[in-house]
Amino acid sequence: MSRAKKIKYITVHCSAGFSGIKAIKAFWKRLGWRSPGYHILINRNGKVHQLHDFNRISNGVRGYNTQCINICYIGGVEKTAAGKYIGKDTRTPEQKEALENEIIKAIEWVKNNGGNIEELSILGHRDFSPDVNGNNVIESFERIKECPSFNAIQEYKHLLDHKKIILPSNR
Repeated sequence: MSRAKKIKYITVHCSAGFSGIKAIKAFWKRLGWRSPGYHILINRNGKVHQLHDFNRISNGVRGYNTQCINICYIGGVEKTAAGKYIGKDTRTPEQKEALENEIIKAIEWVKNNGGNIEELSILGHRDFSPDVNGNNVIESFERIKECPSFNAIQEYKHLLDHKKIILPSNR
């Protein structure tokens, strides 16, 4: 069976830092991961790195990896005056363009390989948090993390014809 038939989510991530691809790969290796955390990684200048084929599983969202294509942009945090890092949308115009293009490619891959795009949702990593009040929206008080530091559902809903978003906690 094609892996595309299992894909329910295109998940957008931020790296929560500004390290390059080598440092990110080294981090995964220290964790003992055999597969990368993302299929696609996008540099600040918009350069796209394919780290894993879509037909292989990456380590983007614990418990959902078999159902996800994971796409990440480098950034997503800001250092405060107190030295603490907080989530912030730091995407450059080049990253915004590359992210949208890569999501479109992922949708096409799912469609062309037998997946059901009517069941596909584009989510941020934060949207895998529990929907505590059951309203089909992950609100700020429900988020376990901020990644990708912007509302991916709103940003990319125009890319899907069906406009139906199904959160993992409500499947």
